[in-house]
Amino acid sequence: MPELPEVQTTIDGIRPYLVDKKILNCNISVKKLRWKIDKDICKNLANAKIIDVSRRAKYIIIYGKEFFLTIHLGMTGTLRIAQENDIKKKHDHFELRLNSGYMLRFNDPRKFGMIFFSKESPLKDNRLFLSLGPEPLSEDFNSDYLFKKSRKRNIAIKNLIMNANIVVGVGNIYASEALFLAKIRPQKVSKKLTKKNCEDLSKSVKKVLRRAIKKGGSSINDYINADGKSGYFQYDFKVYGRTSLPCHNCQSDILQIKINQRSSFYCKNCQK
Repeated sequence: MPELPEVQTTIDGIRPYLVDKKILNCNISVKKLRWKIDKDICKNLANAKIIDVSRRAKYIIIYGKEFFLTIHLGMTGTLRIAQENDIKKKHDHFELRLNSGYMLRFNDPRKFGMIFFSKESPLKDNRLFLSLGPEPLSEDFNSDYLFKKSRKRNIAIKNLIMNANIVVGVGNIYASEALFLAKIRPQKVSKKLTKKNCEDLSKSVKKVLRRAIKKGGSSINDYINADGKSGYFQYDFKVYGRTSLPCHNCQSDILQIKINQRSSFYCKNCQK
């Protein structure tokens, strides 16, 4: 599943092609992705001008003066910029045609993505957004906040930082990498974290995410960016997917365990 760096990389890629452009029309080839697609969506978007593209958690919000188009990439979704003569790909389910001659195409083989239209900002009253935690790269996510949220929590710290109600956008890859950088084992019980642990972890989450965004995200399985290119952060992985390979710091084998049915990776010597 695309995580925050992949979503942000997608936004950074499509924004220059969308801002201040007019939507001439759109095409839909399916009635339903994860949810049904509004049958009037193309009618509502025709001739609308795009003001900007933003992100909340893993949701992409394309908006104009009187519309908001919210997109979630799901498990395998991608957005890419295409030209008039570019051949459509299998699983291209949605397309915005712009007055610049470019098109924005949404591809989703597994159809777990979401597209929904609204005239009001989804941040105001959409149930998907109301309980979301702070953005990890914002000032609201800090050591004091994390320490407070970890008290009385008997769950693994990896589960805590992957909970979107606590902090958004930290998926399995970046949780594993941030915990390694902070020298904290993923299975450590949240309430046992010290203030120093929380300071190290909050800083590590930010550092790992910023580095991943700079590298264009991680291309695991099907992820490509808006230009159809792969990200490069997977070449910087310290623990994720490196089972039995030597730790870059101490040379001991990287271990793999299951936490809440998700694979977790860590070094028993470097992480306590």
